[in-house]
Amino acid sequence: MSSNPAPTVLTQLPLGEGSRTRYSDVELRDYFECIKLPQKYLDSPVLKDATQARTKEHGLPLLQALTRYHTCNVPFENLVLHYSTHKTVTLDLSELYTKIVRRRLGGRCMENNTFFATVLRSIGYEVRNCGGRVSRAMSPYPEVRRNQSKTYEGWNHMLNLVRLDAEWYVVDVGMTKGPNLPYPLRDGFQTTSIAPRLIRVQLRPIPESYAKHSANSTGPPRMWCFDVCYNPADAAKKEWLPVYCFTETEFLPQDYEVMSWFTSTNPRSWFTRYVTCTKMLMDEDKEVIVGNVTLFQDTVRETIGANTKVIKECKTEDERLQVLAEIFDVHLTDEEKKGIPNDRKLA
Repeated sequence: MSSNPAPTVLTQLPLGEGSRTRYSDVELRDYFECIKLPQKYLDSPVLKDATQARTKEHGLPLLQALTRYHTCNVPFENLVLHYSTHKTVTLDLSELYTKIVRRRLGGRCMENNTFFATVLRSIGYEVRNCGGRVSRAMSPYPEVRRNQSKTYEGWNHMLNLVRLDAEWYVVDVGMTKGPNLPYPLRDGFQTTSIAPRLIRVQLRPIPESYAKHSANSTGPPRMWCFDVCYNPADAAKKEWLPVYCFTETEFLPQDYEVMSWFTSTNPRSWFTRYVTCTKMLMDEDKEVIVGNVTLFQDTVRETIGANTKVIKECKTEDERLQVLAEIFDVHLTDEEKKGIPNDRKLA
């Protein structure tokens, strides 16, 4: 007799939009407090009339604010893969709510974007969950960046599309090198994200595709490709780097279950090797994102615009835990602190 019985139910969405999980008004209010959303946005017509969420006039300003305040107050982090006894990522909506709102922790792309999509859906936005492939030009492995920068990983990223007045907008709160603002899904669209950084989206074939024809056109299949240019004013350094490619196809929770399992357990995944935590930074008026502060392994760096500086090098585990608490407002339990394996501890 097997000690591991066959499952009786597998992951799925409810077969009916009305049955889909949404957060209550009280839960939304506590989330707004968690991200320090100012009163002027709490007074948005969207929060009084949910139909206004689907208009650019009222829906877009609130969407922009929610994106900004979420990324500046909810960290992108992978701490559960290092500081825990179970090393397991959950995408359960109630558990994500507790993690993000009650405990003031964050998560990786699938945790942040799954949670954020549910917040938006609960407010009244029309949201589609999608998937992407992160470019190896973004890899933390130097040899991979050097030799494979034109190729992409497998499906390993989550993002959302939000519909406003018949136009889709890309919304991604789960990648520090991502857009950090909603932008229209429009071929050739280009804008400044974190000045002087430019971002763009293009509909084009990816280099690894050998398909000559797609089902609906005479040319090869195309993907939406999100790119970044870090130094647009420097002619010698001006270069567009691929960040990720993505599709408009709707992804389901069971898709993310597979994607999250690989990225959180496979030894080739950098999430299983390196400790990281990032929060974006706003200007004094809190109207635009100007940079980020990031812990990667033992080093904390602050980037404002195009300028990066080291603000702390951690020599011990206690110093790294202190950085998490003081800079990122991330407070781990004693059990979580003890969960880090010896080979990942700082001396």
